[in-house]
Amino acid sequence: MPVIKVWCLPSMTEKQLQKLHKDIVGAVVSVEELGLKGEDDMTCLFPSDMMSYGLGSEIIIEVTGLFEKPERTYEVRNLLALFLGGAIAKRFPRARIECFIYPFNPKQGFWSSSS
Repeated sequence: MPVIKVWCLPSMTEKQLQKLHKDIVGAVVSVEELGLKGEDDMTCLFPSDMMSYGLGSEIIIEVTGLFEKPERTYEVRNLLALFLGGAIAKRFPRARIECFIYPFNPKQGFWSSSS
């Protein structure tokens, strides 16, 4: 299950975070080749930063735990990065946004209580 972390967000209300979460889920699901159907197929995290200076001017998106599969090609991962970046840019149009996709091979070490 992919884990999507959005770093360096400015202070937001719960309602704003829920809307952003919905945008992120929509962006991921729209990449059909991933085979992900909804929020139960991913984890979205919004880690807080200890320093408020500059928050919201640069936003970093990291996707980890995206299992390597033949259909998850370079092009598909780039499309995911594009869609996620666009989802964040929609809410933060002035921010500098970067998205990093880290494919994961479960043979490198993995355990899940649901596997």
